[in-house]
Amino acid sequence: MKVRPLTTEAPSTDARPIRKSADRAAAEYALLGLIANTADGEIHGYDLSRAFAEGALGRIMRLESGMLYHYLKKLARDSCIGTRIERQSGRPDRQVHTLTPHGDALLRAWIAAPVGSTREIRLEFLVKLYLARAIDPGHAVALVADQRSVMRTRAERLAKQVNTPQSPDSDASFGEAVLQLRLGQTRAAIDWLATLPESGPSPDAELADR
Repeated sequence: MKVRPLTTEAPSTDARPIRKSADRAAAEYALLGLIANTADGEIHGYDLSRAFAEGALGRIMRLESGMLYHYLKKLARDSCIGTRIERQSGRPDRQVHTLTPHGDALLRAWIAAPVGSTREIRLEFLVKLYLARAIDPGHAVALVADQRSVMRTRAERLAKQVNTPQSPDSDASFGEAVLQLRLGQTRAAIDWLATLPESGPSPDAELADR
């Protein structure tokens, strides 16, 4: 498969009305990515199901076969994938799926954009990073850098909220505890991002090498 750089450019549209990318589940993009990363550009549902069950994606999310085929139907309806019937002698026919240009554009734009909130790191960002490594490893570095920048900005904003004086009532006290939790989670996400190979050596490691 010819690899093109990931891009944040909006995909082109055709005559069929397409849902906004924000409305599409991370599992749908994971399916698009698995299809895009096949050696010959096509794959059938059984192999997609096995990729979820046996591969690293299974550590990120669970996707039951019923939902997998439900998403494949939606992707076909939205012109993100093409599906053909493969006849098999002595066995049931099977559906083989390929990525369309529209689906490829949607996938690449989605992968290239960092997530906006800390809670999305656990699922959406991990799927993006997994697919970036598989489809365009060079861009995974940019994705991690962009994500660290987003998280730093978010942590700074939360820290300002925490340091803003609050009224002494119990509701405000609870709200401050919530902010402290969110700040701690965001800082933990920043620390975790720094451990990824795409982040490169830490400043301390660079100084130690000099």
